[in-house]
Amino acid sequence: PGQWVRRRGEDVHVGAVVLPAGRRLRPADLGLVASIGVAELTVRRRLRVALAATGDELIRPGERPPEGLPPGAIFESNRYFLEPLLQRLGCDVTVLSRIPDDREATRSALASAALAHDVIVTTGGVSVGEEDHVKPVVQALGGLDLWQIAMKPGKPFAQGWIDRAPLGDQGRCHVLGLPGNPVSSFVTFLLLARAFLLRLSGVDVAPALPPALPLVAHFDVPHPDKRREFLRVRRNAQGGLDLFPNQNSSVLTSMVWADGLVDKPAGAVIRRGDVVAYLPLAEWWD
Repeated sequence: PGQWVRRRGEDVHVGAVVLPAGRRLRPADLGLVASIGVAELTVRRRLRVALAATGDELIRPGERPPEGLPPGAIFESNRYFLEPLLQRLGCDVTVLSRIPDDREATRSALASAALAHDVIVTTGGVSVGEEDHVKPVVQALGGLDLWQIAMKPGKPFAQGWIDRAPLGDQGRCHVLGLPGNPVSSFVTFLLLARAFLLRLSGVDVAPALPPALPLVAHFDVPHPDKRREFLRVRRNAQGGLDLFPNQNSSVLTSMVWADGLVDKPAGAVIRRGDVVAYLPLAEWWD
């Protein structure tokens, strides 16, 4: 008795919260809403995000063959992982033309983008070089809430805003200035920008970092650093972690090879056999 029967209230009780506000809608959520006869939901609109790369050295892939690059030039790569990362968060992304190393060109590009977007994400131009113009331009058009973080990679990360009122509109446009080195740009997006953008979208986000797994290091990092480090690692057949041999922030191969990051505290060293905090990259892809 009672088998093969679907009872009233078995799935959703009267008065129950079916989906809480601030939740990112997933396929199962949409099915559940349909199952109770709801045809429409009130949602936040997608964030409008402008994505801009800075630097005279950048060449768009396909513009020239690798053997034809002039001295000092590099192929632009950050745009090609940042755009899909933003799209995964549900953002409507506008990719701006490359911004040259020029103060007035930087000001014009950012001011124009601020009028039509909620957020501007830049890569490069936020460090201390004589051609790094993003930081001073944002300060002139609005302000900075923070600049430079004691983390490696990613120290020159910046966060601020552009005031739209002098430009003929109301409110502010947020600015996230990611470092130019590709690994720094990738890591700061995952650790810092992602949670910020989700919160702006109305999502009641969990902590920016996923729960760390305690795993055994099969490598040594004998030299401490005054900054908190995020090392590119990969789980091995023995259940431990291998370290990518080149942790330079320009080596994007490390992000392709890795399946996670080790969160190494400032001033710490790692000896083979130590238990370390492993952050799986897959936790950020959702």
